[in-house]
Amino acid sequence: MTETSGAAVDRQLLSLSGAPFTKMTGSGNDFVVFDARAVDRRLVEVPEVIRAICNRNNGIGADGVVVLEPNAVAGSGKGTQDSDRHTMNDGLETGAAPILLKYFNSDGSLGELCGNATLCSTTLAIESGLAPNGRVLLDTDSGRVSARMTAGEPQIDLAPVTVVHPEQPLLDRLESETHAGFALVGVPHIVFVTSSIDDVFVGLRGRSIRQHASLLPDGANVNWVASLNNGRWAYRTYERGVEGETLACGTGAVAAAILLTTWKLATSPVRLVTRSGREVEVLIDVRDSAAAEPYWKASLRGEGRIVFRGQIGRLG
Repeated sequence: MTETSGAAVDRQLLSLSGAPFTKMTGSGNDFVVFDARAVDRRLVEVPEVIRAICNRNNGIGADGVVVLEPNAVAGSGKGTQDSDRHTMNDGLETGAAPILLKYFNSDGSLGELCGNATLCSTTLAIESGLAPNGRVLLDTDSGRVSARMTAGEPQIDLAPVTVVHPEQPLLDRLESETHAGFALVGVPHIVFVTSSIDDVFVGLRGRSIRQHASLLPDGANVNWVASLNNGRWAYRTYERGVEGETLACGTGAVAAAILLTTWKLATSPVRLVTRSGREVEVLIDVRDSAAAEPYWKASLRGEGRIVFRGQIGRLG
């Protein structure tokens, strides 16, 4: 960063003084959320600013930053061109105003989709009046997501998953790992089935696999799942963009559930226990399973909780 650009970032950080934000968590996966009706989104979508906000020592601290605002172009969400392959409950769209959701990882990079950030955004959209009738449509960089509250928790219906590879022969499995697969759930995920979730060296092995030559140029998030012998599965995730383990990953839970059902190790709904100890539920509906190009429709339900609201003092 040059001195000039550094000075520009310092000015942007100063201009955020007094900006309102909401700190939220989805099973320990935490976010700083901005309402673009109250904060100029151009001020918070700068990588250096995002890193300063997410810094857990000198900033607010988070795994990522979310910006929400009404979508001025109705029907502009990606993935809406085929309504039959859109969501698990397309009827929810009636009377709903689209909301633009931009998600950024803590390293400042754009994230196409974050499941827990979308759960949190569902809660906040309803609480803040962005979705006054309780019908939530979120336009993400991976497509449109419809959502609502179910049994007191947010539930989101993701765009159809069409890229699933039950085998990843180029990835070496450890003796404790019985399966390895890939699923593109808005963002790419590798999923391993392991015999012991606590024995996985997530940081070291996750970093190595995330940068594996077969996954370039984008890399992938890396997940491990292990049976809890009570119909539930524990899972852990190494997240790209965070470049470390997070306490939960919504899209990782969906990827794991899709592959577990594909491997016939689980049936829908699949209940997964996050590293924070909280549980998420994934409903899976596979369409045209015998076809050359089957697709999976998935719905994720879990925590999307407001921790506190505040105003930025001084970042940097």
